This record gives sequence, C-alpha cells and structure tokens, in this order.
Amino acid sequence: MNRPYIKSFITLFGLGLLAGMAGCTTTASIESGEALSKRAVPGDAVVFGKLKLIRNGEEAQLGSGVFESGAKLHLVNMASGKQTIGRVGKGGEFAWALGSGNYEVVTIGFDNRGEHKQAETSFTFAVSDDHEAVYVGTIALETSFHSGYYGFNGTVDDYTVSNDCAADCAARLDRLGLSADSMDVALLQEQYQLAQRQ
Repeated sequence: MNRPYIKSFITLFGLGLLAGMAGCTTTASIESGEALSKRAVPGDAVVFGKLKLIRNGEEAQLGSGVFESGAKLHLVNMASGKQTIGRVGKGGEFAWALGSGNYEVVTIGFDNRGEHKQAETSFTFAVSDDHEAVYVGTIALETSFHSGYYGFNGTVDDYTVSNDCAADCAARLDRLGLSADSMDVALLQEQYQLAQRQ
C-alpha cells in the first residue's frame, strides 16, 4: 500500500528536544535472558519486534556501531501518559520490558549522515498481563533523502507493519529465555493516517 502523501519529517533541535523529553524513560533493547532478569519488574511483559529503515530503496544497517544508524521509538502509555524512549538494537531488533496497558508509538527517530531525523507515526499496541512476551511485528519505514542547501532533506514515503513471527519469534524467545506458550501476538495498528496530523 503506497501512501505518497506521507511527507513529514521533524528535525530535532537540541534544547527543545531535551526540554520536551524531560521525564521520559530511555531503555536499551534487551538482548538476552540475563539482561531481562536485571531490567524487568514483576508483572512486566517483553514487547519485541523489528524496525527496517529503507533509505532511497536500500535497507540501512541499524545498531550502535560506527557504520550503523541508531534508531529509537518514542512510546506513550495512553492511560498514564508515561513516556518511554525505546532504543533499537543490532539488526533493527528491539525488546523492552513494559507494564500492561495500551501504548502509542508517536515517533520513530533515526540517524542519517550525522543528522537525527524523526518521523511521526500513529501505531498502537496493547500489553496484557496474561503473557510474558508480546510480539508487535516488523515496521518497515521507507524514506527518501536528497542533498539540499542546508544538508540532507528527507521524506517518509510509506510505512507498513508485517507479521514475521514465523521467521523471528522462536529464536528471539529462546535468546530471552521465554517459551512460545508465554507469548501473545499484538501487531502494531495504525490509529490514524499521518496525513491527518499535518
């Protein structure tokens, strides 16, 4: 499904960003069962999935290495308003310990040639207290960049969510020390179209 009208990027500005994010919790992606045991609070579920960043038709390498782009999802608990910045790990994989409730992914931030960009989204998902793990799917964020007078200009061309659990879930759950019986599939849902927010 192509949505060419999606053309929104927000460039983050240092002090404004810091002021706006005061009170946010930032969490790294959980990579193992050992890391999970150190970070999870009783009652939390592990929310996991993957982000694919497509720049000018090619998939970007996501992670924290020198030649990789960093990426973060900005989550808001829709009942409490609590904000969480969830970092994306190597290969675009993410896993965070979150309490039960309904969440919205309001932005996806990523690096592009030394500049931090942020795309507005409207994905929602639910975390129930009946499961230890919740799979939310693979987000494919398609972007276009071109060189401009003030640096690189970019647009979001489209974003989609796919269910890649058959290929991804077993290995991820094994690394986290969780069983398939403890997992729920709650794919990200688009709450409203981005064009309506502009």
